[in-house]
Amino acid sequence: MPESLKAALFDMDGVIVDNNDFHRKAWQQFLNRHGMELTDSDYNRRISGRVNSELMRMLFGDQLSEEEVIALGEEKEQIFRDLYEHHLRPLKGLREFLKLLKKAGFKLAVGTSAPVSNMDFIIDGLGIRGLFDVLVHQGMIERGKPDPQIYQLCMEKLSVTPQHSLVFEDSLAGIQAGIASGAEVIGVTTTHHGSELKGTLFNISDYQDTQLESLFPQ
Repeated sequence: MPESLKAALFDMDGVIVDNNDFHRKAWQQFLNRHGMELTDSDYNRRISGRVNSELMRMLFGDQLSEEEVIALGEEKEQIFRDLYEHHLRPLKGLREFLKLLKKAGFKLAVGTSAPVSNMDFIIDGLGIRGLFDVLVHQGMIERGKPDPQIYQLCMEKLSVTPQHSLVFEDSLAGIQAGIASGAEVIGVTTTHHGSELKGTLFNISDYQDTQLESLFPQ
């Protein structure tokens, strides 16, 4: 890693909060309403880390209007928020880690495939909006992960280069996006086993992992 590391970019679901079980359950309930089934393996392989606009057309067909895509997406996300509302908590060590990075002068961003309604629900629910310099959500991009656009936009808004950036990701699509952006990626093993996360610098289970001390000794 370069000594000139200046920015840390965080996915949200599975990285700031360990909530992917609730997303999986929400997707299963949502699709059951619409006469479809979703296995756990299908969720991890086809759904996790991707944006609703792509997923709704993949599941329901390209004939959907933009209004129908938005309505279906919000239907699913409301199920998620109802399920997760009383379980909202940060990944272990997150607050302290973010505060240490801010104190050390790092620029911080969130780059999430979630809609703004979910981002506000989680970031404001945890009271951590003030720790981030930039927040990028689904509505600000045209191409979802594994396309690198979301992390490229984060870097542009932070005025940093990929060589100065580090991405924290849990999903396979998100890791691909981080690598494609030119940044180094640290995997978070909330969604997949570490052996499934290819191309990461190393993998952590939470922000108390001692491997982080090699990058952030301060």
